[in-house]
Amino acid sequence: MSEKQMMAQENGSAQNADQVKVPFRITPAVDIYETADALVLMADLPGVAKQGLQLEVSHGVLTLEGEVQVADNQKQRSYYRQFTLSERINSDAGNAVLKDGVLTLRLPKSALEKPKKIAVKTLH
Repeated sequence: MSEKQMMAQENGSAQNADQVKVPFRITPAVDIYETADALVLMADLPGVAKQGLQLEVSHGVLTLEGEVQVADNQKQRSYYRQFTLSERINSDAGNAVLKDGVLTLRLPKSALEKPKKIAVKTLH
């Protein structure tokens, strides 16, 4: 291959690379807290619609992905974050709500991990 052909091929590859839209990944800000019966995760996902949100738990790892729909001339944005979940969390019974760009995910603790109260009896 001649030098001119190689230069033309490189220029063609560079033009094709400019045409491919590579998503811009953002790590969302997340607050996590624990209550007596659940683990609560709140993530800031501005611009993400319900259709662009994916939550998945596989092998004890929670994956959060959100895609923002943008105009043709803008760079595509997406959110991505992963968390390792404790075995004490029942991920099958999770509840997620997306409102005003904030995802609230409640993951209940398994029944074995919930605190148990012991009733005290008095003898007379």
